[in-house]
Amino acid sequence: MDVTDLVVAARDGDRHALDELVIRFLPLVYTVVGRALRGDPDIDDVVQDTMLRAVRDLPALRDAGSFRAWLMAITVRQVGTHLHRRRTADQRSTPLGEGADLADEDAAVEDLTMLHMALSDQRRQVARASRWLDPADRMLMSLWWAEHAGHLTRAELADAAGLTAAHAGVRVQRARQQLEVSRSVVAALEARPGCARLGAAASGWDGVPSPLWRKRLSRHVRSCGVCGHATAGLVPTDRLLAATLLPVPAVVTMGMLGKIKATAPAGSGALPGKGLLAKVVGAVGTRPVLALLAGGVVVAGVVAAVPQSPESSPPPATAAPSPSPAGLRLGRVSLEAADEPGRYVAMAADLGVLTRVDAHTSTGTRQRATFDVTLGLAKPGCFTLRTRDGRYVRHMSWRLRVSQPERSPLFRGDATFCPRPGPLPGSIALESANYPGWFVRHRDDEVWVDQVDGRTALGADGSFLVRPALAP
Repeated sequence: MDVTDLVVAARDGDRHALDELVIRFLPLVYTVVGRALRGDPDIDDVVQDTMLRAVRDLPALRDAGSFRAWLMAITVRQVGTHLHRRRTADQRSTPLGEGADLADEDAAVEDLTMLHMALSDQRRQVARASRWLDPADRMLMSLWWAEHAGHLTRAELADAAGLTAAHAGVRVQRARQQLEVSRSVVAALEARPGCARLGAAASGWDGVPSPLWRKRLSRHVRSCGVCGHATAGLVPTDRLLAATLLPVPAVVTMGMLGKIKATAPAGSGALPGKGLLAKVVGAVGTRPVLALLAGGVVVAGVVAAVPQSPESSPPPATAAPSPSPAGLRLGRVSLEAADEPGRYVAMAADLGVLTRVDAHTSTGTRQRATFDVTLGLAKPGCFTLRTRDGRYVRHMSWRLRVSQPERSPLFRGDATFCPRPGPLPGSIALESANYPGWFVRHRDDEVWVDQVDGRTALGADGSFLVRPALAP
């Protein structure tokens, strides 16, 4: 069924058509919101609010053929509302002059967008450069990416942004120019050895990307031969963008569908059980939803994970693992990045990061970079890591983090890692037990779980050296 027919059927009360419509367009909304709010911890909530508002307002949509542009317009409004609330909260809680700029939304809490992109240096550079744009241009660039990838037309982009087609073209071109300027600033700032005069120009900068400092620093970059050399050879942004939509974490999909079911009239037939779940697996394709079903943690389309209290007993461990490559063993260890000597995996603000450890490093930092290796919770021959306070290292939304134990197969799988021979001599790679082919990797001083498939290979950033514990 084409989109127009699907919209008409859903608008007329066909619950199966509504389910199909939600599943079909959720990846587009997730991608646009994720790019516009890069790094924001509330991305999932904004996506769900957008889809729920669209479901609620669908009966009022007169032109079924304009559904895509209509949905994008709702997305733009929801992102704008979220940013306005963030700005208000920042102004109330932050002293004048500190963090009032919306670039703070990029604090390294989550980066669901770059998580699924092919991670070339220049693609990551585009992500960092987007943080120098103002929120309106970031939103427009997110829509432009969808247009460039063939998921929106220019007319739909213009409708979503509330612009005429001609004005949209001008605005998009201007925003793209600002993005290229931002890329040149990022490239110059990250060049090694750096430009001494650029450092002087950045005197007084607090390190937070902003449009104001982009203008100031770009004036120097344009006129400086040293910085010009650093920015030479940048591939045009439109050649760096992948054409596929981002996979949506199934926990987001299931939670949203559960909310739609909860708001549906009794007996309406929404969410037809396993049939829909099979569609979710095919359409979204990230977390293996059917495996969650088998584990008994999906009930009526909603993921149900029951947390334990910190005092409760941990989940049962599997049988003792066989010897692992490169000496990963039971006991207390630290993990050094094989391609960046002196930098270790650590937990900061409950998230996985790389931190430098030397003779002057504090005891607290050393403790955060030390882990107790125990028997794997989910798979024989694999391991689970715990922090000094007894919490578990797991991946969630593909970011490495720590959490209290939970009574669910999902938690046990997330907290189990299988050692493999690493790409660098004497190193190991850590593969997710519940997502084969997904490996622990570091990038931009953050530690993630990324997919390695036929298009990408596990590189040096996925190699770790097992070292004696940095803290007793």
